[in-house]
Amino acid sequence: MSTIAAILIVLGVLVVLALVLFAARRAAERRHRERERLRVEAAGHRQEAEAHASRARDQEAEARRERERAAELSAAAEEQARVGEDRAASERKQAAELRAIAEQHERAAEQRERVAEQRETEHAAVAEENQREAEERERRAAEAEEHARREGRAAGFHDEQAAERERDAS
Repeated sequence: MSTIAAILIVLGVLVVLALVLFAARRAAERRHRERERLRVEAAGHRQEAEAHASRARDQEAEARRERERAAELSAAAEEQARVGEDRAASERKQAAELRAIAEQHERAAEQRERVAEQRETEHAAVAEENQREAEERERRAAEAEEHARREGRAAGFHDEQAAERERDAS
């Protein structure tokens, strides 16, 4: 009976050993599949982080272009205002000179005065429009910068996610 018991014990040990090996192999396969899944997720997050970073760079460039355009428009508005003021001053001076020459030239002087005021008004309107457009460009630039910051934060978040997935995969 001790021989049969020894054989049964050996068979039992072999069965238990086979079950342990089978369970260990399944656990190793499961860990391998989990690591592979985490690598795929990490790659997806990294790709998304790169896309967000690229959009952030594009938005930053757009904001820079908008700021440059706003500066150009502001300079143009200032130049138009200066030209308008200079021209108005010149027209007023000519009007005063014409009044001094003779009374018959009074009508011509009044006409020049009206022209000066009209030009000054036109230049002021152009300058004001350019200033409004510059402010609008500035607003768009600020929006583009805010969008770029959000994209940057999103890129950072996805980069952290990718790093976390890679650590989990290790």
